[in-house]
Amino acid sequence: MANTAKIDPKGGTVTWTFSVTHLKLGIYNGLVYDSSGVVLEPWNDQRTDDSIPDRFVMKTNPTKLIGGSLWWDSFISDPSDSGGPFVCTVSVEQGGNVLCQDAAPGVVPPGSGQIVHKGDQITFE
Repeated sequence: MANTAKIDPKGGTVTWTFSVTHLKLGIYNGLVYDSSGVVLEPWNDQRTDDSIPDRFVMKTNPTKLIGGSLWWDSFISDPSDSGGPFVCTVSVEQGGNVLCQDAAPGVVPPGSGQIVHKGDQITFE
């Protein structure tokens, strides 16, 4: 299900964050598209193993983001092999204000090599 972030053309720099809870390992990607589907900014093969949000500054002018979207996907695993619940959270912020937050809960099954895929899209208006 897509979420919506209302961009203020004069509201300042837009950022997005990714985090995963419960000490799971997250490998993730983020792509920012314009209204015609052209990739403006890619963040490929990012990695996190803590619950502190990774923050990315969009270099694209906020006006150019309107009508576009942020597409994200992640692969979550548990290096301890014990498995358990987690939540991936993606936020879009502008000028220090949270415009949209997308939470994707899941469970990593116990056992070696278990991976769960999560992803979604945030549309910019």
